[in-house]
Amino acid sequence: MSTYWMVMAGSALACFGLMAARGKRYQLAGSTAPLFFILAVPMALLAGRGMYFLCSLDWIIDRGVSFLQFDEGHFMLYGTLLGGAAAACAAGRMTGRPAASVLDAAACSAALMIAAERFSEYLIGMGYGVGIEEWFDPWGEWSMIAWENPEYLCRFPFGMQNYYGTWRFAVNLPEGLWALTIAGILLKSRPRKKGGETVMMLLLYAAGQILLETLRRDEVMKWSFVQVNQLLSALILAGILLLCWRMQPATERHRKKLLISLGLMLLLAGIVMLMEFALDQKIAFLFWMKADLSYLTDLACCAGMAFLVLPIWRKAFPIISPEGRGPI
Repeated sequence: MSTYWMVMAGSALACFGLMAARGKRYQLAGSTAPLFFILAVPMALLAGRGMYFLCSLDWIIDRGVSFLQFDEGHFMLYGTLLGGAAAACAAGRMTGRPAASVLDAAACSAALMIAAERFSEYLIGMGYGVGIEEWFDPWGEWSMIAWENPEYLCRFPFGMQNYYGTWRFAVNLPEGLWALTIAGILLKSRPRKKGGETVMMLLLYAAGQILLETLRRDEVMKWSFVQVNQLLSALILAGILLLCWRMQPATERHRKKLLISLGLMLLLAGIVMLMEFALDQKIAFLFWMKADLSYLTDLACCAGMAFLVLPIWRKAFPIISPEGRGPI
């Protein structure tokens, strides 16, 4: 556990350095990045722990776990992001800079911190999915691909062993790679209206997490049959859609288009939920679907939800000219 926290601390320092180096792009005061870092570390940890407690209250009460008992229970990443956002708003207010500018400056670093956290899960044996041999077992009827001896995947970084020594898919690997991809997109992006990069980071992360969360088999929080992180991701996507629609020029805000987009997003979210039942073999007419086909359907739905929002996002957060004289 100590190695995990050392890696996370080093990653936080590196991400702070990146934010400070890019501060000029967002017209931040020299003290904004250091102040944000000082505030973000405790606020992100407390918010992540607090949200985990709220979403796992029954388990917390049954086990009698203390808030500061970090070896029991964990953190919620959406909570840490919320704490970081609060720190950005506070740092902006204290240094006289717009909160949206501080959030944009921190967006790429946040994606890199997510990647570091996901990759670091190898150190604590977290972030695994279904058993590798179970997946390819021709008698298990999980996959369309039968592989009698998938020994090649039973190693780092493709798999990890659980408490019983069974090799399971390392879901933290695609989670980390997706976060790195988001960071790369943000690094190459052109300057946009304030808040644009933050919204893009949340949009891509939430869309990807709907799929990635269903692959995990450890520390999956559920309310009844609904996975909490999937529900939060879907709500974030719907909230981003509404925000971007509201921030468009008045001439572009057509309610009919908004309702159509919301309807399509609801339909895609419904298909994702249907795939969850298909994976659990709870719907008779979907018994024929293999797990990998269900996951591919989830992938298509997640991409569809993201592409529903992207055109509206571009209009809501237009590219700013290099001279800073307005959108282009």
